[in-house]
Order: sequence, then structure tokens, then C-alpha cells
Amino acid sequence: MKNQLKGIIAGAMLPLVALPASALNIVLTNDDGFETPYIQALFGALSAAGHNVIMSAPYLGQSGTGGRINFLMPIFPTSEESEEGSVAAGSPGVGAAPAPFPAQQYYVDGSPADAVLHGIDVLAPQIFGGAPDLVISGPNEGNNLGLITPHSGTLGATVAGLNKGIPSIAVSADRLDRGDTDEQVEAEADLIAAITLRVVDALDGKRGIKLPKETGLNINIPDVDGVEDNVLPHAGDFKFKLTKVGRASVVGLRFYENIGDSPIANQVGIPPQINLPGLSVDIPYTLSNPEDSNKRSEGNVIDEVDLNVTVSPIEGTYAADHKRGQVRGKLSELFSNKH
Repeated sequence: MKNQLKGIIAGAMLPLVALPASALNIVLTNDDGFETPYIQALFGALSAAGHNVIMSAPYLGQSGTGGRINFLMPIFPTSEESEEGSVAAGSPGVGAAPAPFPAQQYYVDGSPADAVLHGIDVLAPQIFGGAPDLVISGPNEGNNLGLITPHSGTLGATVAGLNKGIPSIAVSADRLDRGDTDEQVEAEADLIAAITLRVVDALDGKRGIKLPKETGLNINIPDVDGVEDNVLPHAGDFKFKLTKVGRASVVGLRFYENIGDSPIANQVGIPPQINLPGLSVDIPYTLSNPEDSNKRSEGNVIDEVDLNVTVSPIEGTYAADHKRGQVRGKLSELFSNKH
């Protein structure tokens, strides 16, 4: 991973080569950590396109943390070194990423929501002189579709941005650790960044971000064939599809009496003989999975063959106003307020 980062960080430090319709002030975060090649590639691509970008991302990987916040908890110096070793244990819990990372990159030893709020509340006023135009959370390493979205740290940071009144989008890409070479990871990270730039270009309007008020986007990029053969499609080959979050998902949560019984846990290094309880995921998700055959649900639309990228509108709360009538009908006795 360290070799992968060298080339990507170098790309992030390239001079600006083109200007967009208008240079946006962007806060960039993720839930996989500030050192990952995917957020580094996107930081570089956005900067090279002429945008002013602040990265404020978690110190360590925070996948599956949802919208967790460390409320009224001081952030102490780090208790361990960062995942790629660029920051030592005992460093400030919130700080600037050290060289060779570019300027305007910061880490927060906390959740994705903590990190993005640091970017919005502290860094943006200092660097931008005010609120950012846009929050981007991602690219996440793996899709966030349907039922899994409320548990996603990527979406948790996006919602934190939305609830600050900032247009915010989540970007997730279906890539699992396939043992790719450094060059393959770098090429894939660059492709995902280029696809994301297409979205940013579309959002960039003369009078601000072209989204309805209090509305964000959940964007999912399909698995990319050709990584192993070094024959990747171009960013322009992908088709964007307007979808809804829905319920369809290939990933589902499952609690195990022995987490060592989980194949996914085994893949990340947890041995079968550990004999301790814990939470994992099932892929594909079949256990008690509510059926969702809706053709607009993002989990049913994303497609690696047709290169369909799903774009689902999201809001920052659990509001379900469209169900008010059904709830009133089923609980009419309660709402009659007769004792």
C-alpha cells in the first residue's frame, strides 16, 4: 500500500491543469482513512481540475460506523500509528497529514462524522473564509446500497454535511481487495476519481450546487472488469442512472456466536478457532433479506456489464412523511386520543 500511495500522492501534488466552470470549495472525507489511495486520487483529481479542496478524514479506518459521533469526548493523542505508518503513536489526535502528503490534508482520530464536521466547522472558515460549497464523502472501498446504507460511515459523514446545510454526496465503488498490483490500484483509483469528477462537473452551477435544498446523493460505481488485464474502461463509458436507495443489497449484517464462522471475517484475518462472538456481514445477503424487485432500487440497477452508476437522492433524517397516512390508518385508535 505504501508504494501505491507514492504515485497517487505525487499525482495529488500536480499543478492545476484545467479550470472548471467555477472553482468550488470542497470538503473531502471518507470512512477508510486519510491514507487510502482512493481518497488521495480524488483529492488530486479535484485539485487538478481547479477546485479548492480540504481533506478532513479519519485517522484510522471507520467502516460500518454509520453516523456515530464522539459527543463531548476530547480527542487525545493517538494511541497507535496510522495504518500506513505516516503518523506515529502519540501524535496529536487532530492534525495535518505530514509530508509527502499535500497541503490542506488533515486527519481526525474519530468517526467519519467527526472528521467531516472538523472540516466544515474549523478548517473551512480558516481556509475558505466560510462554509464549503460541497462535501464529498468517499470514494468508499465497496458499494453502499439499499439496506446497508444506514450503517455506512461514508453515508454517516454525508448526512452530517447535509444536516449542516451543505450539499453533500457519498461516492462508493465496488472494489474488494483482489491482491492487485500497485499499478492496478493506482489506475483504478484514478478511474473512480474521474467518474466522480463527472458528477462534480454536473453539480457545478453558476449559482451554486445544482441540488434541491437539503438533498444529497448516494452514488455507487460498479465493479470494474479489466483490472487484472490492465484494460480498464474510460470514465466516459459509464452511464449514470437515477435510482432510489430501496432495500436491495448484496451485503447484510449478521451477528455470529463465533465470529470465526463468518467467511468474510476469515478473509480479513479473523481465524475460525477464535470462538468469540461478533458482528460480520453476509455476501450475498440472503438471510431474512426483504425482497425488493423495484426496478428503480439502486441495488437492482447497478451493473458492471452495462457500467451503470447509480445516483440516489438522500436526505439527512429518517423522515418517512409519505408513510404518515398508512401509520394513521393502522394506529387510528391511538390517534383518536380516547381514553
